[in-house]
Amino acid sequence: MKRFMIGACMTLALVSQSFAGCIEGDCVNGQGVYEWEDGMRYTGSIVNKAPEGEGAMLYPDGGEYKGAMKGGARSGKGDMSFPDGKKYSGEWAGDLMNGQGTMIWLDGRKYEGEWVDGMQHGKGRLSYPDGKVEEGQWEDGDLLD
Repeated sequence: MKRFMIGACMTLALVSQSFAGCIEGDCVNGQGVYEWEDGMRYTGSIVNKAPEGEGAMLYPDGGEYKGAMKGGARSGKGDMSFPDGKKYSGEWAGDLMNGQGTMIWLDGRKYEGEWVDGMQHGKGRLSYPDGKVEEGQWEDGDLLD
């Protein structure tokens, strides 16, 4: 009985541990697959143990990014599918939407234009499914009058 209890405790301890680390390939300098404890998974080019170059990141919430990475962050051109169904295609810097890009929402709205730190900022155009269009200068996600 004592052996059974020790075995059961060891099994539970192993099952409850979260895995984090390289699960395939070269996760130092090459092509690899790395998974974090929270379930986030990266597949692609790795330099100095960080995502760098082209790759794909799957997030625990169901989001998915495919595109350029730099120093472990989204940077350059890439496409992001968000858990709520919206999709962004465009430029990234510092892990945020920065530069030119297009966001499409599930309800049919579409913003094309400039982004700064994840928000519509600069020249842009928001079109609605009913044909309505809002165009001009945006600041922190709001159209200026």
